[in-house]
Amino acid sequence: MKNLLIIALFAIIFTGCKENELIAYDTADSYVYFAYPNPDSRVKEKFLDSVYYSFATDENLTITEKQIKIPVNIGGLTENKDRTYSFEILPSSDYDKALIQIADPIIHAGKNQDTLRITIKRGAELLKKEMTLILKIKANEDFKVGHVYNQELKLVFNDILNQPSWWNTWSRYMGPFYKEVLQKWMQIYYLGADMSPHLTDGTPGPVYYWNNMPSSTTVSWYPITHMYIGVLKDYFQNNVVYPNGDSTKERILLP
Repeated sequence: MKNLLIIALFAIIFTGCKENELIAYDTADSYVYFAYPNPDSRVKEKFLDSVYYSFATDENLTITEKQIKIPVNIGGLTENKDRTYSFEILPSSDYDKALIQIADPIIHAGKNQDTLRITIKRGAELLKKEMTLILKIKANEDFKVGHVYNQELKLVFNDILNQPSWWNTWSRYMGPFYKEVLQKWMQIYYLGADMSPHLTDGTPGPVYYWNNMPSSTTVSWYPITHMYIGVLKDYFQNNVVYPNGDSTKERILLP
């Protein structure tokens, strides 16, 4: 799918994941493609083709709108004037137009990377429905379609807080699922809080965080994770928190 951009002196070549597949580009032209970085350095795909966002997991739980910033790269020479690229919204998208505002698609003068800003409003319907917006780069007079595997980008968004797939593995320490516990865990065990390398392949940290929990709960293997769980447990011990704010229910405490 996506992939390594190699810039040579007189030619630009994009190498895909498929073996022996090379696509040559004319350096006299300019090309544009989505370049949302893949945070997982262990995979070959340098850029993501899908971006997920949930208001329910944002650090600011009272946020009413969110601006998603999509990096857009160009291949070829920069110019000393602003240029406009084009895209279309694919029919397979499923979203409420009233909740989305897309800024003008511009590559500013002298830049080989710019940003497409998409603002999402926190509509009530997002509490029950996940929406998708799919963009596809189109050629115009300023740019041709660039990296073939990054000409499309899917933005998936909602306001739903679901139980993560890892929760049952860690329920011995986390207890039954409560959104309040997950939201506090996101604040405590954010990406960068734990600088431990990957246990099996040695990839430098940060690797583990609330959305990429270790697959094992063995304390000696993941002592930093357990240290932060202790912080989480202390928080609910020292602060009275009820499920959904309902004081008729038992307060939340970790095992």
